[in-house]
Amino acid sequence: MFDQRYQQRITERVFVEGWQRKQQGALVVGTYCAFTPEEIIMAAGAVPVSLCAGSPEPITAAERVLPRNLCPLIKSSFGHALQDDCPYLAATDLIFADATCDGKKKMFELLAGFKPLHLLQLPQTYGTPASLRQWLGELQRMKAVLEAATGREISDSALQEQVRLHNRLRHTVSQVYALNQGPVPLVYGREIDCITGAGGFSCNLEARIGEMEEAILLARERGSDAAFQEQMREKPRILLTGCPSTNRKLLDALEDSGAVVVAMETCGGLKTAGSLVDENAPPLPAIAMHSLQTACPCMTPNPRRLDILRELVDRFAVDGVVELTWTGCHTYNVEATLVKEAVVQRFRKPYLQVETDYSLADCEQLRVRVEAFLEILKHRA
Repeated sequence: MFDQRYQQRITERVFVEGWQRKQQGALVVGTYCAFTPEEIIMAAGAVPVSLCAGSPEPITAAERVLPRNLCPLIKSSFGHALQDDCPYLAATDLIFADATCDGKKKMFELLAGFKPLHLLQLPQTYGTPASLRQWLGELQRMKAVLEAATGREISDSALQEQVRLHNRLRHTVSQVYALNQGPVPLVYGREIDCITGAGGFSCNLEARIGEMEEAILLARERGSDAAFQEQMREKPRILLTGCPSTNRKLLDALEDSGAVVVAMETCGGLKTAGSLVDENAPPLPAIAMHSLQTACPCMTPNPRRLDILRELVDRFAVDGVVELTWTGCHTYNVEATLVKEAVVQRFRKPYLQVETDYSLADCEQLRVRVEAFLEILKHRA
């Protein structure tokens, strides 16, 4: 029902709308991480677009410049710039990049040779008043850059309007995931990815919310079928965590092997959609507080991620936790030690870490490891 053709239809519509906005004079602003608040960009009348890439094709070109042992997400993103073959990057007028991991920070220095780029100096912790002051200052600078680029003042009322709209979007994404909270999951993880991940340009969030609400109704209707319920009831319930799932290789391996990924604690998943901006507070400080609290391993310490995982394990009645680590992503790889310890010792759930890249070379090995893990879950049931 919700397959790649479904996703492609939405992506094509959004792409056409984004290019129309650009041709009408709207500024297109590229982003690379959830820390960069789209609310500020859209309050300026500009169009945000995510530039993180999941394709293996540009990596060979990127490795002529970047280290081969760098993570594939960074290499794929930069490879598109080298090859000038990404329409989203081609449409981008300026980029806001946040200083998260070391690999991205240094790649951004090279990327600035292709597009105007403003680096937001992200604090290394979300746990102190000083870090919030610093991040608020960075977002005030971001606001000033956008006002100069668009010739449009970003008012508090415009920010408040975008806060409300983006909170509705986050809530709707959470409602898609909530389809899997019952004793029988109603959607596969791949379907969640198609429903919530379709798009590119963020220019018509009302339409995206409407499409997701329609998908929720269709999924509930399908879920009332007894044969479908029987099929889903027996599947191991997996929580997928770890690196941004820009490439669906592991997700496909899990569900091709008979599991259902009921929830994803990843960028774009419940890590970022699971909480809302305070609509009753002054908008820019509220946006700063919300985005800074993103439970990314680039923050140290990062206890919020373990709290989120604990809550999701319980809420989605998870049978096992699988962590995706892109090869070369030392930030997530180091924190995986703490995640494994929490999942196994505190949450009492089986845990599997998968370290891989975008290539297809290890797909058979990956399948064997996933099937062995699912067999462990079946014997625990």
